[in-house]
Amino acid sequence: MKKYIFLLLPLFLYSANFSDLIKSVDNNLLVKSKQEQSKALKKLLSAKKAKNYPSVDFHLKAVRLYDTPTTTLHIPGLNHPLPVGTRTNLDASIAVTYPLFTGYAITNSIQIAKLKLIKNRLETKELKRELYLKIASLYSGIYSLNQAIKASNEAKTAIEKSYKKAKGLYDNGFINISNLYKIEAQKYEIISSITSYKEQKNSLINDILYITNMKVDVKKLPNFTVSKKDLIPTALSQRADIKAIKTQLKIDSKDIALAKSKYYPNIAIFGAIKRQGDDLSLDGNGFSNADQSYIGATLNYNIFDGGEKSGERQAALAKKIARKLYFADYQRGVIKNIKNALSRLKSLKSQLKAANKQVEASESYYKLTSGRFENSLASGDELSRAIAELAKTKAKKEDIKSKIFLQYAQISLMAGNNYFLRKL
Repeated sequence: MKKYIFLLLPLFLYSANFSDLIKSVDNNLLVKSKQEQSKALKKLLSAKKAKNYPSVDFHLKAVRLYDTPTTTLHIPGLNHPLPVGTRTNLDASIAVTYPLFTGYAITNSIQIAKLKLIKNRLETKELKRELYLKIASLYSGIYSLNQAIKASNEAKTAIEKSYKKAKGLYDNGFINISNLYKIEAQKYEIISSITSYKEQKNSLINDILYITNMKVDVKKLPNFTVSKKDLIPTALSQRADIKAIKTQLKIDSKDIALAKSKYYPNIAIFGAIKRQGDDLSLDGNGFSNADQSYIGATLNYNIFDGGEKSGERQAALAKKIARKLYFADYQRGVIKNIKNALSRLKSLKSQLKAANKQVEASESYYKLTSGRFENSLASGDELSRAIAELAKTKAKKEDIKSKIFLQYAQISLMAGNNYFLRKL
């Protein structure tokens, strides 16, 4: 049984398709790292929200003095020290503090924490988009190399057949030995190309394995199409990277509001239930009240700070203006890239038509040259070049197909993750 499992193992290793690879991104370590960051930011948000609630503290203090506190009354006949306290003093309190008004600093801090959480989640989506694009690039590359290997193997088979024919012609004195050498040299060149293609292919497979923890071998490409209609509006409204910049602009606005909050006074109310005594019963020490509970309020207002508040506010304003300019340029770049990508797709389709014709021409020329060689009308060098050219044009055609697939994937990803995933 183990023997059969071992034989079937390669089938499982290479059974993943493009859709499986895309789904596996959810388990990518970088993605998981960003998700953990979101969990951390969510906890920080909870911590910020806690500032809106009263703070309740329990305090217990125990002091043992070296001597009993005394005082001396300068009264005739009463000049000896009189105790005014006890050596052992304990006090316990439950205190409540509530920030009544902070110039909206707490509210703005909570909003900033919320926006940072939203931004991190959007950055996670953008990371996925980048990984999707990387997978598509590697996937198309593996397909292209597979087709190059296939074309080269066909060329190798053809060159070996031609060598046998050439050997027979040489043995019968119809061609000279240089023709054999030319064909043999071409054979080894093809073998060298196959080895190189396989090395490149294994490298791409390992790259995909690194990203997805899955192995894949690509024999055919999935069907992929995009609609030009609403492509740009969808990109500008749905892409995670654009939403992340918009969220950062909101954070910048809250930073300005937070800087403004320092112009307002801070008002807090506080109170405590407090008792003291000379033992744990806290019933007093015979010199002062046992119950020392209190209630109060504080107001803190900065009058002069050397321009710190003004500087922070101006810096926050300048940061937001800079971000707005960056965002405007970023959007223009997205529009430009989509238009260029569509033009590139159109060019690739035109190249594919030309490549189809080149394959037809190369096949025709190979057949013609092969027939002429058998009749001693063409040299071994001509036949070798014809075989190599046919393999080259076939590989080029499939390479263009892989590039068209990749271009479709890129264009759909330019419109956002949701658009891309709907096209799978």
